[in-house]
Amino acid sequence: METITSVNNARIKDVANLKQKKFRTERGAFFAEGLRAVTEAVRYGDVTDLFFTRLEEGRLDEILKTAEEKGARLYQVDDKVMAKLSDTKTPQGVLAVISMPENDLRQLESEAIAKKQSKCRGNVLDEYGKPQSKKAIMPEKDFDNNAPVVILDRIQDPGNLGTIIRTADAAGALGLILLVGCVDAFSPKVVRASMGSLFHLPVVQEISPEEALTWCYRNGYEPAATALKGAANLYKTDLSKKMAYILGNEANGVSEELQAAAETRLFIPMEGMAESMNVAMAAGIILFEGLRQRKFFR
Repeated sequence: METITSVNNARIKDVANLKQKKFRTERGAFFAEGLRAVTEAVRYGDVTDLFFTRLEEGRLDEILKTAEEKGARLYQVDDKVMAKLSDTKTPQGVLAVISMPENDLRQLESEAIAKKQSKCRGNVLDEYGKPQSKKAIMPEKDFDNNAPVVILDRIQDPGNLGTIIRTADAAGALGLILLVGCVDAFSPKVVRASMGSLFHLPVVQEISPEEALTWCYRNGYEPAATALKGAANLYKTDLSKKMAYILGNEANGVSEELQAAAETRLFIPMEGMAESMNVAMAAGIILFEGLRQRKFFR
């Protein structure tokens, strides 16, 4: 373990640069902040470096031990250095640098299934990074053969993207496909908003609409785009099969070309006077209606 107290340290400058997409791409790395996100990064990601300010009541002990056992370099820093590294006004005192996963469309096929099944068992770390009791060991779960895929068209807001990733994880999605023009999934704000879910399922970026649709049809997924015209009522549509939900840009929705190419178009019935809803909220409604039909509707 090394101690760093200078904000001008070359390693600190290098990590601070990861706030910019250019450097994340060049380095093939990004960072996650906060106890929960770092815990998930250590469990499921390839953490290369871990920075922390102090050991408070042993809260980081297990995380540091596990990270070091997996080959991560540990650095204890002071508050000024952590502020230099952090992307938030109030740093949480722990930050991990993670190698960028080599996600591509193949990750959403057999490799992703095997990976997802393996995550359904084993010791669970609590919010402080400590193993929970044996009673809390997660049981092996049956894999959902009809787990949906989420395709995002030009989503711009990092908070929305992070929330959609978290929601897709909670609803049991197989993964996400981000079309060209979406905000970077590995930007600090997206990572933070995903609350660790970014490490739980594949997120494939910079995919063309043609590639995404070809993947869907080759793998038996029915593309279903959100739309206002010529669309079917979400609650009267069979979502129990393999679905690829296409959600669009915050201001303009799914492009007309994608709507036309999609096999199905969906709308969410609304009773109030609002003309539309937040895309992350729409994603949650659609994903959980799909989950209800797959798992709980008889």
